[in-house]
Amino acid sequence: MNPLPVEFTALLPLWIVVLGALALLFLEALLHEEGRKVAPVLAGTILVLSLGGVFHLLSLHAMPGALFHGSVVVDLFSLTLQGVCLLSALLTCVFSASYLKREKAVTGEYYALLLLAVSGMFTLVLAGDFLTFFVGLELMSLAAYVLAGYLRVKESSTEAALKYFTLGVFASGFLLYGIALLYGASGTIHFPDLRIFLEQGHLSSLFVGLGAALLLVGLGFKVALVPFHGWAPDVYDGAPAPVSAFLSTGVKAAAFGAFTRLFAEAFGLPGAWVPALAVLAVLTMTLGNLGALAQDSVKRMLSYSSVAHAGYLAVGLATVSLAPADEVERAVAFYLLAYTLMTAGAFGWIAWAAGKGEASTGIESYKGLGLKYPVTGLMMALFMFSLAGMTPTAGFFGKYYLFKLAVDHGLIGLALVGVLNSFVSAYYYLRVVVFLYMKPSEDQATAVSPATWDLRVAFLLCGLGVLAVGFLKFPF
Repeated sequence: MNPLPVEFTALLPLWIVVLGALALLFLEALLHEEGRKVAPVLAGTILVLSLGGVFHLLSLHAMPGALFHGSVVVDLFSLTLQGVCLLSALLTCVFSASYLKREKAVTGEYYALLLLAVSGMFTLVLAGDFLTFFVGLELMSLAAYVLAGYLRVKESSTEAALKYFTLGVFASGFLLYGIALLYGASGTIHFPDLRIFLEQGHLSSLFVGLGAALLLVGLGFKVALVPFHGWAPDVYDGAPAPVSAFLSTGVKAAAFGAFTRLFAEAFGLPGAWVPALAVLAVLTMTLGNLGALAQDSVKRMLSYSSVAHAGYLAVGLATVSLAPADEVERAVAFYLLAYTLMTAGAFGWIAWAAGKGEASTGIESYKGLGLKYPVTGLMMALFMFSLAGMTPTAGFFGKYYLFKLAVDHGLIGLALVGVLNSFVSAYYYLRVVVFLYMKPSEDQATAVSPATWDLRVAFLLCGLGVLAVGFLKFPF
């Protein structure tokens, strides 16, 4: 018999991350410089231990299910997303170690904030009611705001934090108004109970429709769906590159996971929400790719690219009222795993290649860099191929599962728009590869220092994952 209550063992990854964040804060306060030296190693160890807890729970024959009277749901979907968030944080931790040393900005608070953001992500993806949902979202967001402006002596970083905070608070207001309307109409904050009331037709369609629309707007801000995306390119471009990797992968994975669960389990009624989500998907894919086409900075190009990938994920969300919830959740979870590997790897590569102060993010700066550093150059090329959706990479399989889900449930036109946008994106992704290998080397390329061993390991992990993940059975 298990001597520990199921609430403890099922949430063990969350407890590990929370205790680790507190330990890092005490370490910073008590040991100062000595604590800062071990902070990256300690943070990485905590994340690995938490990831081990996730894999242990995934290996169980029966998932714990709903806990705390339905406020928390521990199932295959939430555990998969916890793994994705931990992977994003672990890669960010590795990319940050050398980056912060180079910028002379190493502190224990940075890694504590990283872990606190992860604890918010866990709470968000585990949420089974609106209260847990909002607490997780705000815990994740508050830590993310500070991380975006971590290099406070850098004007672009401060600007990124201010924009992120201002629009994030604005989005939270929409979410709270939506939650208040739905609670006032139904008297419940639990997703399954709300679904039952909707199916029975006991709720006012006006209040439910308005409340759900406000939730859609608020979540649209959080995941950067057009027309609520204006903050994303500026924030991802202005934040430190390792933080950009974290914001565009882990934070987005948690927000999309909560988005998917909420609309699949609470509002996934036949025929509902298809037009609105389909329109948002088309606008987000198209405008994100058009914005990326116009960029000469690789970092800003990746920032617009992240908006386009939110559009691809919205293709899966558009099927929430047509497909079974588990099919939608599997396709979204798989794409988020693939997206995390290739996007975190690409932003991590920028953190290495841009040099001190991120002075060299323009595509012209990377001429011949693939020939000078063959292994790291090959990894960046692989990330670009995967982001473009080329086979046999994880990016191809991720898009395949999302578009197949849309086709199988009658959204053929939406899938076709997604495929056409993938062809458009191939231009700016492959342009990076051309500059890496087919343009003559210039002085900027020689100024880049060789990657440290930990960066090489992280790049190889992302590269192997990009090649291997597509052949794995759902979801791991």
